Amino acid sequence: MITKTKTMIKVGIAILATAIILLGIGAIYIHHNLSTYFIYYAKHIPHAEGTNPEMVFILDHLDDMEESSIKGLRYDTDGYNAIIKDDSFSIRQGAFITSAKYEISIYKGTDEEMYRLYFFDKSGKFYSYYYQKADVWKDVYDKSDIRKQEAQRYVDEVINPIVEKMEIKPKVNLQWWFNKKYQERFTLNN
Repeated sequence: MITKTKTMIKVGIAILATAIILLGIGAIYIHHNLSTYFIYYAKHIPHAEGTNPEMVFILDHLDDMEESSIKGLRYDTDGYNAIIKDDSFSIRQGAFITSAKYEISIYKGTDEEMYRLYFFDKSGKFYSYYYQKADVWKDVYDKSDIRKQEAQRYVDEVINPIVEKMEIKPKVNLQWWFNKKYQERFTLNN
């Protein structure tokens, strides 16, 4: 009777160890899959109008990506992750001096507008354009649809070529898992 109990305990331990190993392998595979195909998943995640999941995930994972091979784009991962377009503007994670999670920084001002920035929230949704009036150095914030459209053009100019070049369809599609993990960030309740 005692040998039968010891055998049952050994079998139970073997089953438990096997289950733990399989769960570990599964967790590693899921993490690898989601991080390898994040551009595909970000492009296909259901999201509210005006949010930019592709921009958000590319900027948040920029330091995991290979150096850009797209003409006119380079990555800067020293500090805030940024994608620089022809040394004329950059899209980057927001500096902690502002409440913006992401921003577009225009490198050259105009005669009327200096220090030009477009601000986005954590879902990549535009919420304000900022500049200083050059003649009086007054801070101006503009939330108009015209500024929103300008911001989206800058985003499209940088993000679309990256998505086109790097989007790979996964062999095992875990879109449902990706959605479950991240979709709330891109709904209207932000």
